[in-house]
Amino acid sequence: MAEKKAQIRVYLPTDTDKILKILAAVKESSVNALVNEAIEHWLEEDQQREVIERLNLDELSDL
Repeated sequence: MAEKKAQIRVYLPTDTDKILKILAAVKESSVNALVNEAIEHWLEEDQQREVIERLNLDELSDL
């Protein structure tokens, strides 16, 4: 069974949008994939991991 995915809307400066689209094309990827990769990387940083662990956010999938 496919994993459920949530959709969010993000407003970016026009220059950032252009850079993401060019990078996605160069990497033969999608903007969606690049943004997901960036978010996953950010969530693994120590500062975010501390908050996630303190609030037991890792256990949200159990709900």
